[in-house]
Amino acid sequence: MTKQNGQNFTKENMYRLSRAKEEPDWVRERREKAWLAWNELPMPTTKDEEWRRTDISHIDFDSFSPFTELNGKGVKSTTDLPDATQSLVEHAGERGGYLYQDDSQVQLTEISQELQERGVIFTSLENAIREHPELVKEYLFTRVMSPNYSKFTALNGAFWSGGAFLYVPKNVQVQIPFEAYFTVGTPHLALFQHNLIVVEENASAQFVEVFRSETDDETLNNGISEVFVNDNARLNYVSIQNYNQNTYDFSNKRAYINRDAQMTWVVSNFGGRLSKNHVDSVCAGEGANADAFGLYFLGNNQHLDTGILLKLEVPHTTGDSVFKGALKGESHSVFQGLIKIDKDAQQTDAELENKNLLLTKGARADSIPVLEIQADDVKAAHGATVGRINDDQMFYLMSRGLSRNQAERVIVAGFFEDVIKHIGSQSTIDMIHKLIEEKIEK
Repeated sequence: MTKQNGQNFTKENMYRLSRAKEEPDWVRERREKAWLAWNELPMPTTKDEEWRRTDISHIDFDSFSPFTELNGKGVKSTTDLPDATQSLVEHAGERGGYLYQDDSQVQLTEISQELQERGVIFTSLENAIREHPELVKEYLFTRVMSPNYSKFTALNGAFWSGGAFLYVPKNVQVQIPFEAYFTVGTPHLALFQHNLIVVEENASAQFVEVFRSETDDETLNNGISEVFVNDNARLNYVSIQNYNQNTYDFSNKRAYINRDAQMTWVVSNFGGRLSKNHVDSVCAGEGANADAFGLYFLGNNQHLDTGILLKLEVPHTTGDSVFKGALKGESHSVFQGLIKIDKDAQQTDAELENKNLLLTKGARADSIPVLEIQADDVKAAHGATVGRINDDQMFYLMSRGLSRNQAERVIVAGFFEDVIKHIGSQSTIDMIHKLIEEKIEK
């Protein structure tokens, strides 16, 4: 049975973390408000409609520590990284900068000198608070995300540690990605990274985050990303989650998109025992566009519950959401997508689609796409499919000399391609392809 709040997520530990980081009063005060929300909000249960298909009553939150000691153990260069992460970092293509976080601490950051001279900031959230306090104060837990949004956003607000801060000034176009690598290696640790991204007017950027485990033991991830895309700006945000299958993952990503701006999410999930993820886009300025693309490949008894929100608040806003999943073993996916069009959001256009490919008899996919439309001059559509590999496709490929296993690999890889094509970085595409291959082989 779920224990309400966990004996380690106390106010005393929250203050202890804040003191260790030597935070200014305004940061501590925001942690306090978040901890109060965490303490007051009820733990979700299957009696709640959003959680009806995702049962967390078996999770013992008492078993997780909210942070590791901030000991500054020191990663001085990429040669000090874990082998798998080192390989990813060193084989990535050209990039604007990278960040590496081990457990609760950001250990390594780098940004190109040229971008730094153009006013771009890419660093840890803690360092941004020290060096750019007014900038962070304007955006951290203000317009995009509130601790009261959910039980788990409140928990992150109280205990966040680490995460990336990316700021791209007005008129600065960055064509190469910024990369953030997050690894957890301490058993029974809760990870609370908090990313904050601001892309100013007529600027552009790409951001890639990768999550990995360096332990086989149970861990908890509860991350937040707050994103601001200002007038006529562009952001492509790619997320790759490949935790071990003893990890519980609760993440919330939310973007606020202004006039004529473009937000593109590409979210992929391969790891975790039980995951409950939200990807929200709020189109708040005329001409704003928000697209969310996702893929997931589950096996064994993995459970993934994905919530998608596309909220159109003003006229002439648009967005598409396309999520595709392949499932093996006894895995279970839940997709809850919502397009919400406010009464003033006339002449808007939005579409929501979820497709699932079941590779074994024991796999299951539940898809619940929903439209909430208050305006009367809109185009909106939703659809969902759950099916198995087409026998005709399999027969054709095998008749061309492929084995059954090879044919399945070709079909599954092709199934995901119209999501993968929205990733801007070739090295990131290669990473996704490799993870798909590994899942097929298991």
